[in-house]
Amino acid sequence: MKNRLSSHLLLLLGLAVFEIIGYAAIHRAALIRGYETSLIGAARDLLMYFPIIVAALWISIVKRFRGNWTLFTTAILLFSIGLLVQYRLYSDPEYNAKNKAVARQEKTDALRLRYINENYDAAKRQIMGLPPAPPPGSETQVPAKEATYTFGNAVTASYTWIPILSLIGFALSYLFCVNDRFLSWIQRNSFIVVLITLIPLAGAIINSSAGKSLGGTTPWEPAKVPFLLGFAGILTARYKDLARTYWGIPRARDIVPLIVMAVIPFVPFFALKDFGQMLIFSGAYATLYLVAVRRWPQLLVFVGSVMLVMLILVVGALPRDIQEKFPLLPTVARPIQHALPARIQQRFHLWLDGFDPPSPDESWWKKDYDEALVKDPRMKDLADQSEAMKKSVNTDIWFDKLAFQPAQAVFGIASGKTTGRGLGLGFPEVIPIADSDYVYAAIAEETGLLGGGLVVLALIIFVGAGIRTSIEARDMFTKLCAAGLTAFIGIQALVNIGGITRALPMTGITLPFVSHGG
Repeated sequence: MKNRLSSHLLLLLGLAVFEIIGYAAIHRAALIRGYETSLIGAARDLLMYFPIIVAALWISIVKRFRGNWTLFTTAILLFSIGLLVQYRLYSDPEYNAKNKAVARQEKTDALRLRYINENYDAAKRQIMGLPPAPPPGSETQVPAKEATYTFGNAVTASYTWIPILSLIGFALSYLFCVNDRFLSWIQRNSFIVVLITLIPLAGAIINSSAGKSLGGTTPWEPAKVPFLLGFAGILTARYKDLARTYWGIPRARDIVPLIVMAVIPFVPFFALKDFGQMLIFSGAYATLYLVAVRRWPQLLVFVGSVMLVMLILVVGALPRDIQEKFPLLPTVARPIQHALPARIQQRFHLWLDGFDPPSPDESWWKKDYDEALVKDPRMKDLADQSEAMKKSVNTDIWFDKLAFQPAQAVFGIASGKTTGRGLGLGFPEVIPIADSDYVYAAIAEETGLLGGGLVVLALIIFVGAGIRTSIEARDMFTKLCAAGLTAFIGIQALVNIGGITRALPMTGITLPFVSHGG
């Protein structure tokens, strides 16, 4: 396809058409299950295409942008998928219900009544105490619970304003990033930019709980961008000096400032217990270093060092029963385990042996186990009865606190098979935060391998376009910025999808452009 705005606008219109078809399918499935979807919510989502198209026209006509539109179009494709999934989940009364059991029972009753109306004859209906003939028109329809989403909800919802503010931020970023003087200022003052970014993060550390705030979200994720700019700035200033090496190792005066700049973001994210972000930063910084430094000895030393650190972490986080299969490994891993936070060890156990709960006496699990018993004295009484009951209680707590979500995600993906259950016909609502970390599981369950593959393909195209943009950049700073932003998106998507499919440990990282409605 030619890189013309008209071609990409045509694709956007096609996306809008498919979005309408998706909303119609979700509405039809909702009626089958005994509830209605909100037409106001659907209209709100479709109207999001208006500012998107306006932004594209403004960049192309007013600002005379002649770059690669593939990044923009693939981002909007992923955003539209996120909107559709969010609409599907929040239309379901069970997803946000305080009493999910009651909401599930209402849907079950609606499905049962529909089946009776379609398949039972008069005799069977009379045996069940129902009228011999269903009311006219009820053979294929059952009474539906009306949607409660109003125009006021649509206007005031964060899901309305966040995309709009994001588009405004996109426009402002474009204005600044095409200004060479602004880019030069950022490059010269990269360290100051990083220090200023630490101020709101310090407030987040003080006011957050377990790395979350503002309703369980991570609003400091935009801090990744200034951190990236800071690292790219100092790497641009130092990359030529890094070529002076001894056995592939740069001089201390050249590499130490780079290490300091790289370590700074890890401090607040470590305090926020956001280890997924630390993993993404590691990958992005490694990418920047590989782009800037092109001497093979350095690359080998650097890549080898990164792999060694990762190997040490993996060895330390492995469950004890796996370590015992290899001679001397438990002895080597013991000091590493004491240094690793409990959260990392939990994630690795969940990844490698999630369906087998750890012992209640396991150091990294004991605190959570004891807290659950204190919270529910009845479970403590049961656990004190016998070892068998203690094991059963431990299993319940393990799945309630950690293992339930990944287990349901795996079951959902498996049930989706190739083509999926159909939009609105799956059960992603049983996953507590299916619109956030586990949105890929919701997509794969209802659209199958085809829908999940489309998301992966869009991400691959996005990353490919980002790499091409980096290659075509006119100077090292913009090259590193393009490569770093692409790495952030690509690695975050890899970590998210890999965690959901159990190819990697789950870190709680969201899927870019898709989670939370995009």
